[in-house]
Amino acid sequence: MIKEKTVTGTQANNKGKDSRSKILQSATRLLGRRGFHGTTIEDVTRESGISRGALYWHYKSKSELLGAVVERLQKEYLDVFTKDILSAGPRPVDRIWRIFKFNARFAVEHTDLVHCLRNLSLELSPSEDENIKAFFSIMDKQRSFIVSLIKDAQNDGSIRNDLKPEIMAAVILAIHDGILLQWTAFDHLFDGRELVWSFRQIMLAGMGADTKADDSKND
Repeated sequence: MIKEKTVTGTQANNKGKDSRSKILQSATRLLGRRGFHGTTIEDVTRESGISRGALYWHYKSKSELLGAVVERLQKEYLDVFTKDILSAGPRPVDRIWRIFKFNARFAVEHTDLVHCLRNLSLELSPSEDENIKAFFSIMDKQRSFIVSLIKDAQNDGSIRNDLKPEIMAAVILAIHDGILLQWTAFDHLFDGRELVWSFRQIMLAGMGADTKADDSKND
């Protein structure tokens, strides 16, 4: 007598988790390459090898899928980013230095996530969609965190205080995005470690308490 194989609740649950993970990883990769508007549900099913019906079982819409990717960005990037920076010690300037080091290492180890974060920040505009709001909340939290570090460093005199913390944070984030673009688009021209090292040297030297260019904002 041939026994029929039965699927236990645990097996079904594991299979569901595996499908969900494949969908999420594929969506992250595609959003990083093509952006939200350039990625379709068909693209995700083809990339993940998961059927359209199975995808809709986990995510009811593309917006809901974006929400899952945003949740992943929160847990795997922003939460880790904040914890790592704070581990640099109590001195604000050491924490600022750590930002550059963390972002470089994370970009190498989690390329898809970083590309996804950068592309979505360039493409999306604030809207009433709750998942888009959640994405911009991540961006705002990161920016606010960096601003607070800069203010602390200005208060203890370790970096210059003639520039607005919000502007300095914007410059750090903007140059980081540019560095990532140069790194990925022209990797045959640049050594990644040297590029990031130079970025740190230029930024930290320019932020130094005794550094000030002899020019005018009105020029």
